[in-house]
Amino acid sequence: MHDKRGSTDAKAKSSDYIDEFTKERVNFNPFEFTIFRPSVPRSVFWNATAASATFRGGLAIEVFLNCPERPLLPTALFVTSLPGIDFTNNPPCVICAVEDLILIRVPLGESDDYFIYRPGGKNGPSLKLLPWPRHIFFDQDVGLLRCGEEHYTIAVLIPNKPRIYHLHSFDSATEKWSIVDAPLVEPQVSFPYKRIPRNSERLLFHLTSTVIPIGGTMGWVDLRYGILLCDVLSREPKLRGVPLPLPLDHLRYNNGLGADLGCPRSLRGITVIASPGMEPCLKFVELGVSASPIIHGEDSDDDEDWEMHGWTITTWSNSKMTTSWKDWHKNRELKASCTTISSKLNSKMLKSGLLSPERAFQNLLVSNSALGIDGDIVYLQARVKFMDPQVFVLGLQTRDNKLLGAVEFATERTRNAEVWYFPSNISKYVNPETRDASIPKGTSLFP
Repeated sequence: MHDKRGSTDAKAKSSDYIDEFTKERVNFNPFEFTIFRPSVPRSVFWNATAASATFRGGLAIEVFLNCPERPLLPTALFVTSLPGIDFTNNPPCVICAVEDLILIRVPLGESDDYFIYRPGGKNGPSLKLLPWPRHIFFDQDVGLLRCGEEHYTIAVLIPNKPRIYHLHSFDSATEKWSIVDAPLVEPQVSFPYKRIPRNSERLLFHLTSTVIPIGGTMGWVDLRYGILLCDVLSREPKLRGVPLPLPLDHLRYNNGLGADLGCPRSLRGITVIASPGMEPCLKFVELGVSASPIIHGEDSDDDEDWEMHGWTITTWSNSKMTTSWKDWHKNRELKASCTTISSKLNSKMLKSGLLSPERAFQNLLVSNSALGIDGDIVYLQARVKFMDPQVFVLGLQTRDNKLLGAVEFATERTRNAEVWYFPSNISKYVNPETRDASIPKGTSLFP
């Protein structure tokens, strides 16, 4: 279930400029970012969310969660060290998290093992080794669906032939993997655009970026192209296409030749709003940036850098989820230059070095727009310089374009670390009295 697809996309141009990440979790509202910290001393960080299991090779592994409830403080999922295994360059990975379930991939040399971790619940924390799947999957193709209180389904959608996919699924009730064909019976409506420019032909095919649960179904999302919806619990699953808003500005670049569309996850995000008594609703966000490269002299040792001139956040909603583009409704378009920032928060950002007299809020290098699970808050990663290992997270209230918080939440252990964050409400399943590990002051999570 491992994937390196996003790391080799073409370098972004002036409005698609950033493709590097760090992974932490922020508990600003019920939105959580998860980071792995491998090889941690048990005596320092252990708490009552710990659970253990045994690898196929007989080694024991233990994981545990640290999730303080104070706003924007980092929360980490830790894994204890394993004899003879170096996680430095290939650490364990959170593939996805749904409700009280976290799907984890742990590399073991040339192979991987997969675990389901539950940090809380009526039976206490648990860690379960999964049977080995019949095939190797890309991480982005793997989804997780909670089925009742105890069981779950893991599903992977793989293209087979035109309009036919293989659906690989694992049923926790039977503890078995299965494979069935899933035909695309309702393709999404063609793009409402006469011709897709040559440089933007990435829009002509589906390449999954992430998987989201939508009620009892799952959606394989290509953040550029659209969503493939599938009832994974059906004996005869079928696929239906749902388009996503077109990046129209990108199609007009280069005198009509279009922009080279790289990895979309640094600019686009999606979530599902599932309010009690109401049908699920899709919420979509896009980060639009205006930036230009900083040209250094030939003798300069400086790394690639960009100057940000301004950025916007645009949100859409879709409650019908049919194959039509007309289901999407633009909600808001927010300009960073018009964002309301309190004097206390502005002073804090100046003191941290995030802002300066020469660098206003709209000049921050931002990326990885992600919606909170209530759909009203957008989270962004912010850096002072391109590829800077020091990362801040911003929480932006979309209703009134107000900055709710900004905090340094990670310093990458390796430059340009390829890690991601995603929404989760896992903290509500953890006993507040056991959720916070005692981390000594001054301890670095990223040595």
